[in-house]
Amino acid sequence: MSAIKFKVGEPKTLTLAFDEPKIGTNDYGRWYMYGFKNGDLSSDEDCFFATETLHSMIKTLGAGEGDEITIEKCQDLEMTFFKVNGLSITDMNSGGSFEKIEKAKPKSSNDELESLKAENKKLKEELDSLKSNQLSANDIPF
Repeated sequence: MSAIKFKVGEPKTLTLAFDEPKIGTNDYGRWYMYGFKNGDLSSDEDCFFATETLHSMIKTLGAGEGDEITIEKCQDLEMTFFKVNGLSITDMNSGGSFEKIEKAKPKSSNDELESLKAENKKLKEELDSLKSNQLSANDIPF
């Protein structure tokens, strides 16, 4: 197992493997180790270490197991910071942040499945309704 290192300007899209990171401390302070599912079986990279701020951003978006997130390391002059799903910590704490955060939240596969099931049910009901209505000569447009 090895950890990926984020490089400035190279966004990484990852699927989280667990709901919560492993947490510990070392000489540099508290660390958060996130596991992710790797589609590339030839790679041994399967975790990353988040700073306190990056961890906070991931939690703010409500990301957990099975959720796909994009993390980008950015640099503005001398300052280095992260964006998660396109939002920086400043975006998450500024005016209108609730709407921004809701839009940036990851869509889990369960949410998508439930949405598709609801749409399927609606389409079946509409089809049944159309089948039950008999067409008359007045319904034909020509």
